[in-house]
Order: sequence, then C-alpha cells, then structure tokens
Amino acid sequence: MKQTLTKLTGLLRKAGVQLRKKDYAAALVLADQALPILEALSDDDALDDEDATWSGYFQLRLACLDKLDLPDDLAATCEAVLERFPIDEDDLDDEELVTLANVRAALTGLARLAADRGDVDTAVALIDRCFRLVASDAEDDDPFLDKYQQRALIYLGAWQSAPQRYRDGFFDSLHHLAYKAGKVHDLGIDDAALLAYLSDPAYLAFKAAHPVERLRKGEPGETWQAALDRFCAIAHELRVVRASPVWQGYFTLECKAVAPSDLAAREQKWNVALPAALRALYLERGSIEVQDTEADGSLRIYAAQHYSMTLFGGFVHMIYNLWGDRWEFEEFFTEAEISCLDANFFIFGHVKNSENRYTHLFFDREGRFGGLTYDQNNWKKMLPQVKAMLKGKLTGSMSLDALISGQMDALIDRLIDRDDEARLNID
Repeated sequence: MKQTLTKLTGLLRKAGVQLRKKDYAAALVLADQALPILEALSDDDALDDEDATWSGYFQLRLACLDKLDLPDDLAATCEAVLERFPIDEDDLDDEELVTLANVRAALTGLARLAADRGDVDTAVALIDRCFRLVASDAEDDDPFLDKYQQRALIYLGAWQSAPQRYRDGFFDSLHHLAYKAGKVHDLGIDDAALLAYLSDPAYLAFKAAHPVERLRKGEPGETWQAALDRFCAIAHELRVVRASPVWQGYFTLECKAVAPSDLAAREQKWNVALPAALRALYLERGSIEVQDTEADGSLRIYAAQHYSMTLFGGFVHMIYNLWGDRWEFEEFFTEAEISCLDANFFIFGHVKNSENRYTHLFFDREGRFGGLTYDQNNWKKMLPQVKAMLKGKLTGSMSLDALISGQMDALIDRLIDRDDEARLNID
C-alpha cells in the first residue's frame, strides 16, 4: 500500500513539473496514469486527505485540457469535479479552499464551453453560479481574480446574442472588472473587445448613471454640506438599496450641536479667530462623526463636550491628546518650535485611516485649511511637512469645502471597497 501511494505521489508530482514546463500533453498522460491508482486508494480509504489529493489531480487535468483545446474531455472532467465535490452552496464557511477552487474552475470551464456552442443562457447561469461561491473561512483573498474577465466575456457573448436581456448584465460585469483592475496590481484587461467597450458611448452612459459611480467622487467646487449629503446617499444606496452585508456602523453620520459660547471659549484659550467657514459648519451642523469612531475610515470634527479632543486646539497639543505624548516632537523640535506650531496651526478633526495612521485636519491663522497624515510607524514622512509649516510653507493648503470633499472621496472609496470585500466574505 505504501509503495502504491508513493507511486501516485510521484506521478502527480511529475505531472506538475510537466505542467510548469508547459508540456501539457506529457502532463496529461502522467495524470491519466495516476487516475486508476487514485481510484483504488480512494476505494480502500487509504488516503490521509482524499479531497486534497483528488483536488490536485483535477487541477492538473483541467489545466492541461484547457490548454490542449479538448472540449469533450474538459466537459467530462468538469462534471466529474462537480460530482466528486457536492458542496453546500448555501453554507461555504467550512469548505476547503482547494475544493472550492476546483468547483469554481469546473463551473467556469462549463460556462465557457456553453458560450462556445452558443448556449448563452446556460453559460450565464453557470458563471453566475460560480460567482456565488464566495470565500470560505479558509480564504483571505479574492477567489475570482482570474475569472472577472472571463465572466465579462461570457456576458458579452450573451449580450450580442440577446441584447435586451443581457445588456445590463454585460455592463455590470465590465464595470466590476474595470473596478477590480484599478484596485489589483496583477489584474489587467487584455481582451481587445472588452477594452473597446470601455470607451463605448453606451457603456459610458451606463457608468455615468451608475449610482455608486456617480457618488464616488465629489464634483468640482463641492461644498462640505454636499459632501456630507453625498455620504448619506452612498450609505443609503449600499445599505438599503443593495442590502450591503457591511456592519451598520460604517454607514452612520451623527452631528451634535455646538454653541457660540463653546467656540468663543476655545478662541480665547488659543488666542485665535476661527475661520468663517469652520464657524459656519459648527453653527449649522455642530460636531460631526462619519462612521463609527472606532472604524478605519471614520471622520471626526471634534465636539464641544469631550475630555481631551475639544473642538480645536494647538497642533502638537491635539496630537498629544489623541495619541499620548509623542517622543518624535520632542526629539526633532525645540520647545520654541513646538510652541510655534501650537500658536499658528490648529487641529479640529481627523480621519482614522487605520489604527496607526490618522490624517489630522487643521487650519492656520490665515484661515487656510489642510490635512496632515501622521503614521506612527513612518514618522519620517510627516517630519519634512511639519518643518515646512514652521517656515510658513503650508503644503496643500485649501478651502474647508475642498478639504472635506477630498476626505469624503477617500472615505467613500474605502466604503465601496469594504462592501465589495464583505460580499466576497473576505472583509
């Protein structure tokens, strides 16, 4: 029995070597030689991990048949995969990674074969079934990176066959492919037909009308009020219209009133006149929390009633209050320089990019606004910007409207990513 198992392992290993050498015919011969041994060992319950061994065999065979253009054999092998691995498509959490990978490959293979013979309805049904097999607990990455383009091509064929029925499906699949290609370095679009449709007027009109795409970026000149309204609109679109599986804390926007007397007290404490735009924000909306404050991607404009982060205050003072005493300032700046920073630049909020990285929102005595990112693991990136501030060079100064609009773009972009990850079960 041990010798038989050794022979099986050797054949599959040699087949893998030939596959990597791109000698697909030789790899297929070796895989076929391994099959009767694999069947016999399975019948005798002699394999330590039967599913993994069969999965390895199927991966080899599917790859070879695809490259050798043997559609009948490919279809038979795909069906054999589905018969060997009857997974529960409604409960994927405990499924093995390699099992799901083989079933997805088999469904994609059958979908392509159906598309090739002009059976577009079956092709679409099969590729949609594949994409319903989201990540299991054993998977941390997007399991469809090698399939987004294939899905778009299958939908393209379906749209060309039945334009009225499959137009939106094709445009949706192309839009998702383009989104993924923009996010994932190793994912590209190399099919000429799909590339052509990215600039097609009908697709561009679909994209312009797409609710998520329309709300992703603020229009030029967007006000801070419009930026907040845009967040509420994308939150409604994702959570209510599209039933996002993302935690509800990522969709919240809360405001708390700020009294003129609260602002006056802080102005007196820091001997500074609040810029008119920020005063208007406080008096119209008060303090603002976009997303739960513990969430990465949350935005805060500080409240009047807080034990440490009260409305606005000196630059270093507020960073100390948020982070605790930071040794970097004392090591790289004199007391006089720290006092200068506190006397001329005033933090009034932040965006929490991650546990270690915050973008601090501030204004200066001239009423200019800016955002400075502090990463406690990468102080050297912030250091030259702070030094420039001491020299009167405010990097990236902007209006309050532009500051809030730009930060909202980043928050919404992260929310869209988070929604996509959650739908794949990899959040």
